[in-house]
Amino acid sequence: MVLKDERVGFGALNLTAVIKGALIALVITVLGSALAGAVYRMSGLAEGSLPAVSTVLFYLSILVGSFWTACSAGSRGMLHGLAVAFLIVLLGLLMSGLFFDFKAALENLPLRSLLSGVLGAVGGVLGGSLSR
Repeated sequence: MVLKDERVGFGALNLTAVIKGALIALVITVLGSALAGAVYRMSGLAEGSLPAVSTVLFYLSILVGSFWTACSAGSRGMLHGLAVAFLIVLLGLLMSGLFFDFKAALENLPLRSLLSGVLGAVGGVLGGSLSR
């Protein structure tokens, strides 16, 4: 017989899994960016499509990181997925503010946060349901 874990609040969050999921998302983003840069450099692809490619890569990394986190945590997939999405958006905001104009980083923050949260929740729910 399996007993349910009745913890609530931050005690219900597996911080180790969230941090590992965020690191997986960052690795996917960095390696995907390097691969995209190499493909754009070696081919004749127009650089005008690069912003769309980087946006898809950003959201895909959140989806995969959230999925992995929920699988690793084994429960509360939506909570873990949202935590990964929040952490990645926060790190992205900090990095954008560090290397670029902070006002430009805040420009699309509400939409980026909403989409990241939705994809983090979806990845977390999928990962949590497949981990059982």
